[in-house]
Amino acid sequence: MRKVIKSGIAAVLIMCFTACGKNYLDRKPSDLITEKEVFSNIENAERFVNSIYQSLPNIFKPGAAWGLSSATDETNQANDSYAGNFNNGSMSPSNFPMQSWWGDFYGKIRSCNKFLAQYSLVPEDPNYPQRRNRLKGEVLLLRAYYYFELMRAFGGLPLILDEKNPFDDPAGIYLKRNSIDEVTASILKDLQEAGTLLPVTYNDRPSNWGRATKMIAMALEGRVRLFYASPLFNPGNDAGRWRSAAAACKAALDTAIVNGYTLYDNYGDIFTQYFNREVIWSRGAPGAFGDGGIDREMNPRSANGYGNITPLQELVNDYEMKATGLPIGDPASGYNAQRPYEGRDPRFYATILYPGANWKGKILDPNGADAPRSGQIVTNYWPRKYLLPSVDLFAGTGGSDRKWVLIRTAELYLNYAEAQNEVAGPGADVYNALNAIRRRAGMPDIAGGDQAGLRAAIRHERRIELALEDHRFWDVRRWKIAEVVDNKEVHGVAVSGNGAGNVTYTYPVIGKRVFDPAKNYWLPIPQSEIDKVSGHNPDFKQNPGW
Repeated sequence: MRKVIKSGIAAVLIMCFTACGKNYLDRKPSDLITEKEVFSNIENAERFVNSIYQSLPNIFKPGAAWGLSSATDETNQANDSYAGNFNNGSMSPSNFPMQSWWGDFYGKIRSCNKFLAQYSLVPEDPNYPQRRNRLKGEVLLLRAYYYFELMRAFGGLPLILDEKNPFDDPAGIYLKRNSIDEVTASILKDLQEAGTLLPVTYNDRPSNWGRATKMIAMALEGRVRLFYASPLFNPGNDAGRWRSAAAACKAALDTAIVNGYTLYDNYGDIFTQYFNREVIWSRGAPGAFGDGGIDREMNPRSANGYGNITPLQELVNDYEMKATGLPIGDPASGYNAQRPYEGRDPRFYATILYPGANWKGKILDPNGADAPRSGQIVTNYWPRKYLLPSVDLFAGTGGSDRKWVLIRTAELYLNYAEAQNEVAGPGADVYNALNAIRRRAGMPDIAGGDQAGLRAAIRHERRIELALEDHRFWDVRRWKIAEVVDNKEVHGVAVSGNGAGNVTYTYPVIGKRVFDPAKNYWLPIPQSEIDKVSGHNPDFKQNPGW
């Protein structure tokens, strides 16, 4: 019986039928394209690789899960449909956000393994001699990426690096969970091999924008090593892991700078320009404009949005004063509680819309046109990051696709500053990396202090610089501080007064977040997976506490 591709690449098959030779079109509808026909044609092979990119995150699409930001101390989701069981402690192995990741990402890993197993069939492209190797490098990088996404969520994982056919070897699919050390080693091996096969950038082939590069492989290696050195993954505080992380993060940062990746002058434009020299890796993000996309979900009600994603007062409070660089709780900061939104870190205005702000020619008023719907729990703040003023949700015009940023240069500076501070404490390299971020924002330099103080400053800078970018949820876990920051009451703002200098701000509690350190640092393995595997392999264990 001839071997056929039976699952996971329906989209690829459709493209092959519509784009390949006439003999495909002449077939009966029930016929299937064979593996040999896919992989022995480099155009088809590239389409197969394209399909593996499809599970990269995209927060902009309609129906997307906004909840990771709302499952930590950044935002509140008005209907709590995604983050609710994170925040109230009701999640279980049978019902929790991201439970679909297990099957989705392992499906992409299976596609990676399929490609690598059939790689010998892929021909060279005489017009593009590097193309064949590039495809292999892309697949290795994508396999590493999906494994990392799984590992930082679930911890140890079954490590599957070749094709598993349940029909040929039914016992071979019931695998134990490999250790974090083993999974990390495999991820790093894939990234390093990928780096030898990929171009540093696609400056000479801009049509390949979004594909894996050596630059991306290096940046991911730095990120992976930073996690592996962090307290959750490194309970013994192995100093060697921090040294490896610092070296990898420095190599990635240096390579980025040499290749023209920069800190873009206008912080807000990074997230709305489709091409931007700060962005190292991103994916196209259609759907922002549509119903359920970020434009509708995040815009205030006066702009005909739903106002469903609202930043927490805790995030607002953490923006320092621009003139002094001091937190608002410091008496010397210059903060005026009667004018709480004046003189703050410029990134505040690029990230958050607040009561009294001018948005699309209107003053935002939580007691008027921007009041919440009945039953809607909101903070009376709104996101500004990612939104375009040109979008008119009344007329249905001005929409523009944006990109979801996966890696940008600012993260590389912060990764290196953090790792190097853990290796050697305060020093010029750490201050230079940290202050490059602050100077771009127009904030005063950080100077002086011991290692612990600088650690706190770096963590603060990550919170502000990378706000609403899907970092905070993971950062507070790897630092093992989620039991504090995600385990308390959270607040919004209420405004009263006549608006003529007689305004009162109060900060009501809008919810109580719950985080159990005995189990919540790792997500539960989906119960469906436990049920499938545990009867065959007793070494496949659920995470502690679940």
